[in-house]
Amino acid sequence: MRRWLGRRSTLFGAIILIVVLSQFSFFAPVRDTLRTAFGAPTNFFHTVGTRFKNAFGVLFAVQDLAKENTSLKEQNISQAAEIAKLSFALGENEQLKRDLQFERQRQDLQLKAANVVNYSPTNLYQSITINKGSNDGIKTGQAVISSGYLVGKINNVSNSTAEVWLLSNRNLLTPVLLSDSQTVGLLKGSIRGLVVENIPLDTKVAKGTPVVTSALEGLYPAGIALGQVEEIISAKEEIFLTLRISTPINPSNLTTVYVVES
Repeated sequence: MRRWLGRRSTLFGAIILIVVLSQFSFFAPVRDTLRTAFGAPTNFFHTVGTRFKNAFGVLFAVQDLAKENTSLKEQNISQAAEIAKLSFALGENEQLKRDLQFERQRQDLQLKAANVVNYSPTNLYQSITINKGSNDGIKTGQAVISSGYLVGKINNVSNSTAEVWLLSNRNLLTPVLLSDSQTVGLLKGSIRGLVVENIPLDTKVAKGTPVVTSALEGLYPAGIALGQVEEIISAKEEIFLTLRISTPINPSNLTTVYVVES
């Protein structure tokens, strides 16, 4: 015990002596040597600690960026869904405006609204199914319109649904009228789209001429728009003109249609 206390006293005295002597200039070389000896390990551990700190800092920063990216992606998906919803609502609103405008212009027609519940199983869009049937007063042969344009006619009716043949259906022939010349023709679907046939060769036809329904044979109310002349596609040697017709109605976008009841 005494030996340990003696060693402790000697060490303590040596430290005090070094501290006192370090204040004198002649002890500077020894002081610098001690500083270098003890400073190197200190600098080493400081450098290592700084590098570890920086490494962990980068790791945490990467994790934060990943979380931020995930959050931004979720926000973008949510915003995209919101934009799609607003766009759909805007489209429906515009269609409703056109339908109401047509209804005001054609007060002689009684219209019944119906939703499209099914499209034809092929990509030709030759027919659609609506959620109104015989229980709602729907009958075979009635005209079907959307945004003021004829889209087809009722072909088959069940109690609560009905099949609509679209104008593109090759089994459907629609009597039409060229507004400018009052010339009657037949509209049908073809591989070239909607075409009007049986137009006399000497008929003057210009691109953009409106095409409307004809009351011929009493199949449709007269004057419902179908589209306009896009081009003359018949050959020179033919005795009748064949016209390709464009329409603003896209069958794949139909959601609501109106059945002309009278």
